[in-house]
Amino acid sequence: MEETRETIVEEREEVMVSLFGDGKSYLRTAHFLSPSFSSIDEPVPKLSPLFSSFLHPTFWLGHRPLKVSLSGWSHPNDKWISWVENLRPKYQHLWKKAGIFDAITSSTFPFRRHSDLIIGLAEKWSPETNSFIFPWAETTISLEDVMILGGYSVLGSPVFCSVETQELKEIEDELNRERKRIQKGISRNANIWKWEKRFMGSGSNIEHEAFLSFWLSRFVFKCPIIRKHVLPIAVHLARGMCMALAPAVLASIYNDLSLLKETIVSTKLEACEAFILSSPLVLVQLWAWERFPELQPKPNVLNYGDPRSARWKEVNGVRVENVRMVLDAAGETFQWRPYATVLNHWQFPKFYKEKEELVSVDLRLDDELFSFALCLRPSELVGVGCIQQYLPHRVAMQFGMDQDIPCHVARYNETPESAWDYYLRPIYDEKLYVPSRFFESDVTIRYLKWWRNQTIVRRKRSSRKKRKRITWASDGRKEDNDASVPLGFPPKFIRVKTEDFVEQENTTHETSNATPLMCGVDKSKGLSMSDNGDSATMNGIGQRKWRQTPSVSEGRKEDNDASVPPGFLPKIIKVKTKDFDEEEELEMRSCNKHDTSNETNENEVVYHEYNKEKTSSYIEESNFVSLHMMVSKLETRIARLEGKVEQIKAARKGQEVQKQS
Repeated sequence: MEETRETIVEEREEVMVSLFGDGKSYLRTAHFLSPSFSSIDEPVPKLSPLFSSFLHPTFWLGHRPLKVSLSGWSHPNDKWISWVENLRPKYQHLWKKAGIFDAITSSTFPFRRHSDLIIGLAEKWSPETNSFIFPWAETTISLEDVMILGGYSVLGSPVFCSVETQELKEIEDELNRERKRIQKGISRNANIWKWEKRFMGSGSNIEHEAFLSFWLSRFVFKCPIIRKHVLPIAVHLARGMCMALAPAVLASIYNDLSLLKETIVSTKLEACEAFILSSPLVLVQLWAWERFPELQPKPNVLNYGDPRSARWKEVNGVRVENVRMVLDAAGETFQWRPYATVLNHWQFPKFYKEKEELVSVDLRLDDELFSFALCLRPSELVGVGCIQQYLPHRVAMQFGMDQDIPCHVARYNETPESAWDYYLRPIYDEKLYVPSRFFESDVTIRYLKWWRNQTIVRRKRSSRKKRKRITWASDGRKEDNDASVPLGFPPKFIRVKTEDFVEQENTTHETSNATPLMCGVDKSKGLSMSDNGDSATMNGIGQRKWRQTPSVSEGRKEDNDASVPPGFLPKIIKVKTKDFDEEEELEMRSCNKHDTSNETNENEVVYHEYNKEKTSSYIEESNFVSLHMMVSKLETRIARLEGKVEQIKAARKGQEVQKQS
């Protein structure tokens, strides 16, 4: 690998404009993440061809349904919680030293799955850039998110490292002998539940290493058996040695999101092979709850010492009409830096400064600031069995930086060793720029033009004769039409009901014969997600209580909503506004018209088409829904302003306290 003396942050004067402001531009000194377009002489890049607008029409219609199994959504049982509590007093100082204390604590929290949110985000995923591409901007789950929400470290040794000393080798060999002994059973594998039964409370001299092996297998790498590769990691962690688990976890998340997106857009879903989504996608859900106010349930109040993820334990998701539409319209309310806001009993990381700073980069650089530097630069993420590219310069606003057109970054993924060398390459910046946590980022004029040109969906004109306009379409001017709907179809209004959304979960699914669930394709079924023995009812994306109101003028074809193919109406379903229970689930399932004779999973996502017969009854609600949208936007903006005022007051109060002291 050729060594290039790159910088992490570029500082230069640029004409900047707010991404969602009034369009006024101004010249100022801006800070960009490298490499940006003005710093490299190359053609202007294009967005991924797997942008969500190119989803295959059959996926939207439900004619080629897809079933997805989630084996990576682990729910803690009482035995695990008890094991953690028993070992915490003795070993928590080692867990903190190894950077896994928050991650182990988080593994005792039950997080309720919101499956349609996961699928809705996967539809926006770009495997080429490892980012979510929305109509309004590009975002992603980053190393910073995995570090703060997951409690994993970005520093330390790689997950493929081996033990070196003879003492550690003997401990690893003893663990491996126990693993092989358990393998001799009927299941012929080192089942995690048998492993837990063998070591929990045993007082064995290797109980701590066995505990960490169980935690790594079940909650980090999401595997139902104890594999050999986790043993050296557990041995290192048991001695307080830091391991870089954050890049490995993020690599697995990127890998599964790409697999799910590529399956969704496949034109040959019947030929799709079974697959497992075994990454901790719970972090994707927590990422979305932190950043999308419209999808955010009421969080818990943190206690002193709680990890950030404790805000969302046992919290019910918000019931919304259509996740796709909420995501597409969330630009103005999206929280680019949710961890920069004041939160009781949560301590800011050191890289969230009151004022911007230039920090000297030398051997004395603080671990937290060094971690922040690794979050800011492109790299290769080395996981277990996969290597994924990390491109934070595409989402610089998530780190308090300004955004310019992102440039292409070469790959260094020939081997895990070369990828790891690139991840930990030297930092050549003499000083690291750390932005103020109050700073609001902007974009360059050329980025704004580039983004708008890239996200316009251009469709070829049909050679067939133009259809006669339907009678209930209004005669509005084409320029004023809602560009988010097809020709002659009703506009979609987003109504969010802030009521708890619960998916049925069974947290007592652990058995001694746990096996990974496979994903198969059944043409007669919808899109469903399930865990090992854990069931969750999910009423497809777009199947919510609030009805879409069909009062529309003819829209421009090239500005059609990517979530509905041309010539088709949006899909809806009415559901009750209370939490799901078994009786309600059976009632809803009895109304489904699809064939259930070959069902292997009781919980499925079914896509139903729009009911044309009831179209006329919906028109009367158009004015009310429009007014509701205006009020909702005003309330959101007022809430944001109030939040800013509180931040400023808190900052001033802190400064006064410092002056008095």
